[in-house]
Formats: sequence, structure tokens, C-alpha cells
Amino acid sequence: MSDADNPYRAPRPGRSDSGDPKAWADGSKAWSDTKDAHRLIAEALSRLVAADPTIPPHPYLSRHLAHHAARGEVLDDAHVPLAVLPWESSANVRTLLRQSDAVSTARRQEWLEAWARIEPFIGGAGPDSRLASLHLAHHAATRPRTPLDTSAARMSGSRITPLWSDWTAQDNVLAVSETRLESLTRTTTTDGRSLLVSGDNHGTIRMWEPHGVPAMAPLHTYGGAVQHLLPLPGDLLLSAGTDGSVRVWHLTRGQLLAEPVHRPGTWVSALTLFAAKDAQEVVLVAHSDGRLGALDPVTFRPVDTPLPSLDPAPALLSGVGLGGAEGMALAVAQGRRVRVWDPRRADGYTHEHEHEGAVRALVDLAAPGRYALCDDSGYIGFRDASTGRETAVAPAPPAGPVVALTALTVAGRAAVASGGSDHTLRVWDARTGAAIGGPLEGHTAPPVALTTLPATSPGTSRELPAPAGQELLVSAGADHTLRRWKPGRPGVGAGRVVRRPVTAAALSGPGSTAGAPLIAVADESGTALWDTGTGRSVPLPAGHAQVTAFASALVRGEPLLVTAHSDAGVQLWSLDRAAHAAPARLAGLLGHSLPVRSMAAFPHDGRTLLVTGGADGTVRLWDLDRVCALACREDHLLSVRDVAVLDTARGPRIVSAGTDGTVRLWDPVTLRPAGAPLHCEQRVVNAVAAVPVDEPDGAVLVASGGEDGTIRLWDPDTGRPVGRRLDIGDGPVTALAFFRTATGRPCLAATGPGGTIHLWDTDTGSHLLRIVTGSPLGALDALDARQPGGPHPEHPVLLAAGVAGVCVFDIRMEGR
Repeated sequence: MSDADNPYRAPRPGRSDSGDPKAWADGSKAWSDTKDAHRLIAEALSRLVAADPTIPPHPYLSRHLAHHAARGEVLDDAHVPLAVLPWESSANVRTLLRQSDAVSTARRQEWLEAWARIEPFIGGAGPDSRLASLHLAHHAATRPRTPLDTSAARMSGSRITPLWSDWTAQDNVLAVSETRLESLTRTTTTDGRSLLVSGDNHGTIRMWEPHGVPAMAPLHTYGGAVQHLLPLPGDLLLSAGTDGSVRVWHLTRGQLLAEPVHRPGTWVSALTLFAAKDAQEVVLVAHSDGRLGALDPVTFRPVDTPLPSLDPAPALLSGVGLGGAEGMALAVAQGRRVRVWDPRRADGYTHEHEHEGAVRALVDLAAPGRYALCDDSGYIGFRDASTGRETAVAPAPPAGPVVALTALTVAGRAAVASGGSDHTLRVWDARTGAAIGGPLEGHTAPPVALTTLPATSPGTSRELPAPAGQELLVSAGADHTLRRWKPGRPGVGAGRVVRRPVTAAALSGPGSTAGAPLIAVADESGTALWDTGTGRSVPLPAGHAQVTAFASALVRGEPLLVTAHSDAGVQLWSLDRAAHAAPARLAGLLGHSLPVRSMAAFPHDGRTLLVTGGADGTVRLWDLDRVCALACREDHLLSVRDVAVLDTARGPRIVSAGTDGTVRLWDPVTLRPAGAPLHCEQRVVNAVAAVPVDEPDGAVLVASGGEDGTIRLWDPDTGRPVGRRLDIGDGPVTALAFFRTATGRPCLAATGPGGTIHLWDTDTGSHLLRIVTGSPLGALDALDARQPGGPHPEHPVLLAAGVAGVCVFDIRMEGR
């Protein structure tokens, strides 16, 4: 490019005669400030991006285009085109979007927002996988429950075409950790910056900017899990955890300054600041054997000061401010017992009380003498440290223990946020115990630690706007994510309504009307059948028992839907899609004592049979023509996780997978074992699938997906593994589905809590594609190319469902 043709060269002396103060004599544009310069650069660079997203842009564009657009306040889909996103390498788009002001957020940002939702999870995926993932995320965000329109859904270069989705994407993820997060706090540096600090199960401490970008290099303890973090003035931080040590760090320097406590064979159960009346402030350290010590917070040497005696068991501690110059009392929880120690009184412990469950957290409140606690029974209570009186109690959450607490301010009111084993956060008024707003949903595992951020953090005034008297809530979850919330609003992020997690989903099987597939979807709010061609749905009158599994069957030429329920029952339903009427219940099957987890229907000797596998550890065989039970096996030692049917040259074989780590084969007539069990060495085997082999004898392999994140192929005749292990690399495998592409290429899809759908060529073992959703998945279903029921017989169709909802798309591995 010549200098004259360069649209973003530096301005030159010499104004034009046009009167435009921003135009030069040669017609080029000048900039009046830095923002204008970045805008001009972004405009020029965006014109260099090819329209085809499969063509890689210049590395500078991949790395810096979004930054220039953000600095120029033109961060939108026009200045950061779709075609550059599969190649984007700054991994900073979601942060730039959060930092954008109202001028930028008013712009069209559909593709940027879609990319931001999957960016934390995309990792090292290749361009094909990035483009397919972006394509699916955009469709889910912009066309929910929209009737099938492939012309609108096609994208040049994408390996998939989204067909239908009912998906609520998570949009409040600050960061994703490769390791499990154990602790979380907030600190303010000496230069006024607010930082988040997290500790993980590998002994690593990380610092984060409020918008989720790493603030500095991680600190490594080279010890156990970091379960306690205590910030101190002067950029200091104390850490403690399962190796029994307390370490002192200088955060901004990244230095380990001291290790004042080292007690191998124990672990630190509590780390807190405490100041008795007329005494110096100390750091209290409690160990798992009940030993309690005090450290000087400046020299970190042991301090000889009166301390309460503890039982020889782990203790939780929280200083409770008594107001004015009265110092603090100390709330101590050991197991189900809570005691309050007041150093002003000679008798030490002033009162105690027992709880129904083990106490999981204590937190000091703003009101003098008040504290809050939670326990394994789901109890959240507010108490007076001086009298021991319960001042308020929160309504019990729907289910399970409460595992984390933090104090915060919501609309000027003192409040407490709780994290529960049901994966939700809730906010409570500290004075009345009443709920503030609805549950905050989005984590896919329990939140294990909570902290707050000021409504406008220093240095980030444009990034975190919130009303006065309002703090933002930050949570660290066992799902490896850091998330940010605005308390008092329901749903994910700023008011987004969260879809109920899908408990079961399936595509229509043989017998349904040709064209767009029928989708059966169940969640805790009910069950519905969706016609993707019309966008219409009809409810399934399944009653109060939640659906746990689906199967499709063809009985005497009529299509049936089979549903399994949380009450351990199995129901049969007729389907009449043309009439758009609710399915009619035909019959029920009883026999399991716990819910059925998986089912498969298949024809055999002129009958339609159904195999079911349940949490009660049994595999059962049913005759759907006569609606009766045929056989039952209890060989699995624990629950049956999945069942499938192998269509071999010698007839069908039933295969089941269990929590006991085995895969077992069964004769479809007698349900007797058809060979020795396969000990898969994958811990729990969560999923199985039939994998036909292109051989003259019609051989079929068994694919097993394990808790260890691997997939193995087995020869059912010899019981030996075939080929190498396939590793998805992002957690357990919970679902498998086999299909063939338009050219007959055999493919296996696998997914799990990691939220990525992996596609492999089963002949070569090569990894073909990663489709990243960013939300845990638990179900897959597939229609082969040219199989009835698919909208495009020349392409296979895949359904994926999980915590965020359900999506359906076709796969085009050959050509573009």
C-alpha cells in the first residue's frame, strides 16, 4: 500500500481549503483526540477484513481491532466484523464490552455479544470450531423458539446450521478457572484499585480486575488448597488452607514474605481479624484439631493474648463488632454448636445454641453486635451476640445446605447473600430476614465463596454503574467460574430470566411426519413437544412427576413417545403431530423402585421392545405391544446410568452402563448376560452408544463415556478395547450420540459438564470439531443423514440439552 493510499496514516501539516478543520490538503482525515484516532484506525482496519470468515485476517487485526474500536467508542458489529471473531486472539472482547459506555452499548452488537458469551470457554479451539460455536450462540440469543428457516440460519463457512433453540446464555461470567475455586475476597491496593483475589484447590492465588481480567501474575503456594484469604493494609494478603500453613504475601510485588504458621498434618479451618476491647488487633488462626492461635498483623509473630478454649475439632470464627469502643465478641462454630465468646466478661463464653445441621459459615453484620450464620439444614439466621437471641430467620430455600455467606448493602439496606447447594444465590434483609429480589441463578455447581465489589470501583467508573448504596456481589463456584451479580434483580446478570435446566430432551424418532423434527423437552416446570417447523408446542400432561428420560417407539405402525418419571414410573403416549393436540396417555409401566435414567426402544421378532435402566440398579425389558414386563436383571452393583441397543448381524444386543464402572451386554429375549462384563477403568461409566463399523460382517462396537473424561471403544464379542482412548479434556463424559455424515463418515458426539460438544471420526480417531456452548450439557440425540424425521436428509441432525436449555442443529462436515 502506498503512503497516499494509506487510510490511517498520521496527519500531515497543511489544511485543505474546504473549511473542514479535520481534513488535510491531500483529502485525508485528521483526528482531534485519541478517541477519534482509534475510531479512524478501527474504520480503516475493519475494511481489511474479508467477508469470508474462513479466511484468516492479518494477525494485527485479530489481536487489536476490538481494542481500537473500544477506544474509539465504536465497538460494534460493523467495526469488528463477524469474520474476524473466529480468529480473535486478544481474549478480551467481553471485557471491552463491559467497559463500553452508553454510546457503544447503543450500537448493534449481536455478534460481539454472542462471542462474549462463549469467549471464556473457547480456549484453544480452532477457527472451524470457533465459527460453529459463534454461529450457534448467535442463533440461540437472537432466534429463540423461532420456526425453522434454514435460509436465515445458514452462514458461509460454518460446519453447522442451527435449526431451533430454547437457550438462555449465561452472561455474567467474569472468569473461568482451570481449577476448582475454593476461596474469594476483595482487596483495595495502596493506589486505590479494587481487586478480586481467589484461591484454588491446587494452591494457586490469582488476582483479578473487577471486570475479570487477570491483574498480575498468579502466586503459587506449592501446598494444599487455598481455603482462606485475608487482605491486610499495605497490599498484604494472608492465605491458609489444607496444608496447615499461613503465608504472608505482598500482592503488588508478587512476593512471599513469610510463613509464620506451619503445622503439617492439620488444616486451617478459620482465619480472621479480631480486636478485643482495649487490646491490639490480632489475626486468629484455627486449625482442624481445635488449636487456636493469634498473630500480630504487622510482624506476624505469635501474640500472647487471652483466647477461648475450643473442642478438638475444626472451628469457624467470626469477629462481631460490638460498637463504639467496645471491641469485638467472637462467634465460634464447631459442628452444630455455636458459642459466643466475649473477652469483656470473666466467664468467657456467654451463650451457645445447637443447630439442626453443621454450621457452614459465620459473618459479621454492620449493626453492632449482630451476626448471621447458615448450616447444612438450609437454615439462615440472624443473631445478637450479646444476648444470643435470634433476631430474624430467612425462609428456608427450596432444598439443600447453605454453604457460603457474605454481608453487603442493597439499596442502602444491610443484607446478607447466601450460596446454596442448589447452585443459586439469594439475598436477605439483615434486619427482617426477608428475601430481597429473586434467586440469582447461573452457576452450575454450588457457589463456594462470596465477596462484594463497590458499585463503582476505583479506576472503573464506566464499567460498574449501580445505584447509590448498592454493592455488587461476586461468587466463586465449584463450576470453576467467577460471576458478578446485581443483587435485588432476578436471573443471570442484569435481569435476564434463567431457563429451568432441562432434565430430558430427545428428537422425534421414526414414525413422525417428514420435515422438521419434533422435539420433546422436559424441565422442572413441565414437559412440552415442540414442532420446529411451526414453532408451536403442546404440553404433555405428565402430572407432577418430573420427566427423567424420553424414548421414541413405533408400535403396530403408530409412533409413540415413552416418558420416564421421577416417581419411577414409565408412561406411553400416542403422537398426532398433524393435529397439534396434546399427546394421549395410553398406558403405564411399573417395576422400578427408583427413577429410570435411560430408555431405548427397538423392534425384535415382530414386536417392539423397550429396555430401561434405573437408579435402582436394575435393567428391565418390556413388551410395548402387550404392555407388560418381560425380564429384570440386577447385576449392576449401583445405579444404571445409560442403556443402548446394538444392531448386529446376529440381531440386537442390549448394552447398559453403570456407576459400578462396568458395561454389560444382554440377550434381548431372555435378558441374560451375553458375555462377561466390560470393566472399563473409567470410574463411573455415564454413557454408552452403538458404533457401527464399515465391515462386510456388520460389526458394531460399543462406545463408553466415563467420569474420567475419556471415551473408549470396545469389541462386544471379545470384550477388548479397540483403538486408543479419546479424551475430551474438559471434564466427565455424560452423553454420547453416533451418526453418519452425508458421505457416510462415522462420527461420535460426546459432551458433559464442560459444555462443549466434541465430534470424532470413529474410523480414524481424529477430532473433527468442538462446539462450545459455555453451559453444562447432559443429553445428546442424533438423526443420521437421510434418516426420516430430519429437515435435511442430506445432513445429520444433533440435539444438545442441559442447564441452559436445548438447541438443535445440522452438521456439515463435508464441504462448506
